[in-house]
Amino acid sequence: MRNILLLIIAGIVMSGCVAVPVTDTKQSAFPAMYTDTKPVSMIIVPAINESTAADAGDLLNVTVTQPFANPGYYVMPVSIVSDIFKREGIVEGTQVKGLPASLFKKNFGADSVMFMTITQWDKNYAVIAGNVTVGIEYVLLSTETNEVLWSYTQHVVVDTSGGNSGGGLIGSIIATAITTATTDYVPIAFQVHQRASGALPYGKYHPKSGQDGADNVVNIAAKDAALSD
Repeated sequence: MRNILLLIIAGIVMSGCVAVPVTDTKQSAFPAMYTDTKPVSMIIVPAINESTAADAGDLLNVTVTQPFANPGYYVMPVSIVSDIFKREGIVEGTQVKGLPASLFKKNFGADSVMFMTITQWDKNYAVIAGNVTVGIEYVLLSTETNEVLWSYTQHVVVDTSGGNSGGGLIGSIIATAITTATTDYVPIAFQVHQRASGALPYGKYHPKSGQDGADNVVNIAAKDAALSD
């Protein structure tokens, strides 16, 4: 019985996988990041939340600065930027979507602006199988030219199945339900950022800046909807 259920669930999961990643080099995928005008600093605006989790944007903000600073960029403190936006009545990225990127250069002095779209922020539970999924689309724009410098789509699925809890099928069902319900999103969101930033070419403040153009990257471009209506 258990094997049949797992086969059914696996079939459902596999049928939902439609994205086909393309492996490329960083320089061919993101050529603007290897020019003399590549960005040094970035501002990250409040996330565009397409999920049903109302607190997803706030949780995302507390995990994004370090992963994108590590590749060698000056990331303007997200908490300070968020406070400035809130004072202007802006609490969600949709409110600034489509604005000229030059406005962020003028008002914040940043070379680039990062838009993030939360596409998945879900806890899924089916009998003895469960998982937590976080999916984010990233688009980095030049505040000088409004050009897309880098775009990426990343998601992480964490298995929260109960496994062999020692209580048989009922024990597995209960263990799965508890694990899925209590899983903390923050470390998962951090993991998503870490993986995505690994596809970002190194910035000026990284010792390998300009030396990673031949590195392979799985390039899954973020959708254009993150930029404009």
